[in-house]
Order: sequence, then C-alpha cells, then structure tokens
Amino acid sequence: MSRWSYHLPILGYHRVGLFKGDHVPTVSAEAFERQLAWLSRRRYRVVGLEEVVACLEPGRAVPRRTTVITFDDGYEETHAVAWPLLKRFGFPATVFVTPSEVGLPGFATWEQVRAMAQDGMTIGSHTMHHSYLPLVPPERLPEELQDSKRTIEERIQRPVQFLSYPIGGFTPEVLRVAREAGYLAACTTNRAASLETVDRFALRRIKITDRDAHPLLLRAKLSGYYDLFRRLKQPQ
Repeated sequence: MSRWSYHLPILGYHRVGLFKGDHVPTVSAEAFERQLAWLSRRRYRVVGLEEVVACLEPGRAVPRRTTVITFDDGYEETHAVAWPLLKRFGFPATVFVTPSEVGLPGFATWEQVRAMAQDGMTIGSHTMHHSYLPLVPPERLPEELQDSKRTIEERIQRPVQFLSYPIGGFTPEVLRVAREAGYLAACTTNRAASLETVDRFALRRIKITDRDAHPLLLRAKLSGYYDLFRRLKQPQ
C-alpha cells in the first residue's frame, strides 16, 4: 500500500482546552466541539482501534468515512473537557497515558483515568517515562513497554491492548518487545517502517490542531489521502 493509496485517518490529539503557552499541541474546546460536530454532520463512523486492527485481516476493509480519535499524554483536560464532548456525540476514543506522569500537575489522576475507562474510554500505554524509544537502551525497553502496560492494567483493572510511541519513534527491536509485551497494535505519528504495507505496530496518525476547525483543513486530513500532502519520516 503506497502513499497514493487510501489510509484510514487516525486522528492524534494532545490537549483539548485552554492554551497554556507551552509546547503541547492544544485544540480549544470550541474548536474540538466544531470538529466533532463536523464528523457528526458528515455521518462519519468513529470507531475504536480494535475495529481498525480487525479490518487489517485479509479480506477485510475499513469502510470510507471512518476515523479514529486518539489522545496522547493523558492531560487532565482529556477527562474534564474532551471526554464530556465525546460522550455528547457518542464517539469512542483512546487515550494513551504515561504511568510516571499520571497525577502530576496538569495530568489526569489515576481516579480520573479509571473513571474514563469505566465510562467507555479505551486506555493505552504511552510508555513508562514518556521516553523516545530509539534512544532507550535495549535492556530498558521491557520497563518502558511491559511494565507500563502492567501498571496501567493494575490501576484500571482492564486489559491494555494499545501502545503509542512518544514522538512516534520506534525501531525493529522496539516492535519486537511491543509484540512480546502482548499489545495488539501500536500508533506512531507520520513515521512508518514501510509504505507498501500497513503494520498494526506502526499505525500512522494525523496530528490535529486548532487550525483544523476550518472545514477544508479537517476535510483534507480526513480524506484518507493526507499522506500526499505531508512529509513522511523514517521510523527513528
């Protein structure tokens, strides 16, 4: 499958709420609500990552006008701002949390993470320490990938099936450890091990910003052909 082929648009958010003048990509609550309303008006199917993985099986295909909503980092606004809006529109989502950051200022607490999980949000791992995995020594990869998965599962009492690589970085060794840890799939950014196939451990996402409240920009990113307009990076 080349960059000229249709790719299911997996949307990647970080913070939804007030801009805080830091480096975190932020979408205002108003812009996020307009984006969800646009998806609803256009009758998009917003599905979970489980359905995406199932559609990667031979003979299966993801229907057009389908998308996935994901969040990295687990900011407190994901619980307080984004999740209520998602529930209003009836859209599922996945949030990737970093155990060492849960409960720190600006991040959701374990109580809030559990509440989202119990209320239907899929919780995934964003590694144990939000580490850029290509620079992590091989002997520490199990801590970042396996221990983070186990810690989240113990805290929310639910299986953790999905992983998000911080800054999208991964290597063949990272993929191997992720598979051995028992993840079902993993998300990157605009990086991919191959442009000829879709690897469930290297699912490319599209970053969403406040600008994408404009219908034309949002439509382009949801078209399934956005790879034609962005520079794809190497896995590292």
